[in-house]
Amino acid sequence: MRYVGALWLIGAAVGAAALVFAYLDRDTHLAGLRDTAAGLDAAADAARLDQVAAIALWGTLALYAVVLVVEALLVRPLLRGAGAARWALLLMLALNTGAVVLVFVFLGDGSADFQPTVHLAGVQLAVAALAVLLGLLPPASRWFRDARPGR
Repeated sequence: MRYVGALWLIGAAVGAAALVFAYLDRDTHLAGLRDTAAGLDAAADAARLDQVAAIALWGTLALYAVVLVVEALLVRPLLRGAGAARWALLLMLALNTGAVVLVFVFLGDGSADFQPTVHLAGVQLAVAALAVLLGLLPPASRWFRDARPGR
């Protein structure tokens, strides 16, 4: 079962790397979001476009960061044999999927070029999905049952 916890922590580390790359590349992301906002409302002034771009960027990154932190915090109870943590992490995977979709939509530029933030977020989601899958397989269920012999 430790491998499931390790996968969750690896996923959190990859997600943290995505957040670091997003922060380091924030000017490019903000410029792209400004251009997108200008395309949606050509009459908006520059201050309004800056505000919309900032809300989209920082809101997306904040949501993604919160999801990663909650997932990482649930790993400890998972490794201590709390079977309910598996189901909480399954719910978090659904929220994670939504957060990664936002990262793809707001921070991806649609090109086939390497985009560290977007690609690392995708890898993090794949690792999290693998961890959920492995945590729900029968050997994991046996481990949870045996981890708490007092039940």
